[in-house]
Amino acid sequence: MIATILPSSNNFHAVAYNEQKVAEGKAELVEMLNFGYISNAGQYTSDDLVTYLKDYSIRNTHIKKPQFHIAFSCRGHEMTHEELVNFARRYMNEMGYGLPGQPMLIYAHHDTDNNHIHVITSRVAPDGQKIDNNHERRRSQDVINRLLNHSENQRVGDSATRALDYRYSTVQQFMAILETMGYECYRQDGDILLKRSGLVQDSIPLSLVESHCQQLSDSDQRRKAQLRAILKKYRDMSADKEELQQLMRDKFGVSLVFLGSKDSPYGYMVVDHHTKTVFKGSEVLKLRDLLQFQSREERFQRMESFIDQMLDDNQNLTTRELNKLLRRQFGCKLMNGAVLFNGTSYELPQHVLTTLRSNDRLSWLQSFHPSSAEEAVILCKMGKYNHPERLTLDSESPNKDRTIHQLKNLFDTTPDESLSDKLHEDGYYIVNDADRYYCIDFTNKVILDMEHEGLDVSRLKKQQTQQEITPVQSVQPVQKPNIIQGIRKVLQQSGGSKDGNREHEVGGHGNYDDIDDERKLKR
Repeated sequence: MIATILPSSNNFHAVAYNEQKVAEGKAELVEMLNFGYISNAGQYTSDDLVTYLKDYSIRNTHIKKPQFHIAFSCRGHEMTHEELVNFARRYMNEMGYGLPGQPMLIYAHHDTDNNHIHVITSRVAPDGQKIDNNHERRRSQDVINRLLNHSENQRVGDSATRALDYRYSTVQQFMAILETMGYECYRQDGDILLKRSGLVQDSIPLSLVESHCQQLSDSDQRRKAQLRAILKKYRDMSADKEELQQLMRDKFGVSLVFLGSKDSPYGYMVVDHHTKTVFKGSEVLKLRDLLQFQSREERFQRMESFIDQMLDDNQNLTTRELNKLLRRQFGCKLMNGAVLFNGTSYELPQHVLTTLRSNDRLSWLQSFHPSSAEEAVILCKMGKYNHPERLTLDSESPNKDRTIHQLKNLFDTTPDESLSDKLHEDGYYIVNDADRYYCIDFTNKVILDMEHEGLDVSRLKKQQTQQEITPVQSVQPVQKPNIIQGIRKVLQQSGGSKDGNREHEVGGHGNYDDIDDERKLKR
């Protein structure tokens, strides 16, 4: 078990990171505590969570970086996510973060070989006091050691109890369940001994295990058929049985336990943690069929054919949309012009990349909801896109009323001599086309005809210079860093969406992707 305290921040950026993992299907929010109305709302955004944490933390203005973010990790699947969450609760209580009213988010991540969770809260207590962080890392290690000593004995007993809750038909299948929980099992003198870290941790009477053996039901036969289809599909995505084991565990909560030597197994068992059932492998899929893996080239040829078919079916398919399809069909993703799958990559043909980039650009421009051909032309010139006819005119723009309200308020409160500068400072991009003034709002994704919306553009005509109003014939992206950075990110898009030195540590100097991708792990 490793607990890594990650950097504090003043904007709770850990929330956005974890919510992005949730959106990508790599994590889930398993616990939300003391978030007031958000807890009961059912629907929320990342911004809602951040705003609540900021509002909560403002009760102590002396704490400049109130985010407390910690990751808990175990080696492989030695602990379930539920066990990690229970451990985290006790840890947070010991460290002073368990007071009534303390907001807390707990995310379970599924994107590495090691089970791990992230916990986010505030360093401000409900009464406004700062939660003690003196000698925080030393205290943290002391708490972990104390809790682990208490937890190991309890965890072994819990593991045995959980294993007995599974449906299995042989003692060997029962031992396979415990093996997936991180134990080495063997029989001795009428007992099954549970060994971990080189030590025998506990024993279970063989007679007790045998008394729980049972035959499978008709519903189990249906589950076998489902598992057979899943195994065939993901076998064709895997290079070897180790890769298949990881995919099945990560995606479906199914463990494959092979019998015999690593290179020449003579059989296997399927431990379905979802239904708590163990199947004899040969009854699901014959071992020789299971081990018929495709070559890397064959797998990527199938992916390329699939991509071509999807583009034929939808000529406007975007990288984001294609990524969803690839993730569902093959468990892979697009990034930087290549298909990435389990550590290997395949460069896409140039014509596919060109099509996707064009479609991504079209999708971004469409998000501004142009309502006229003139607005479509202006957007395309701004976005360096040569096919305004492909934009769909939309009379309903979800954020247009908000932009109009903001502009009218700005016009009402800003003197003429400051109006252009104020528009520029607030991120509005003004375009003059044949004496018609258009405003592009990058924040709300809106383009509008200013005069048509009741704005007095004569104030701009009087005082704005040629440099302040861009003629449509030479439209370029506005040179404000916060705007052009966003434009460049979309227009260049080619892909989709420390305290210890142990190998299974989740941690890495605050770079959360390095933490979860394990690129910073030490040996």
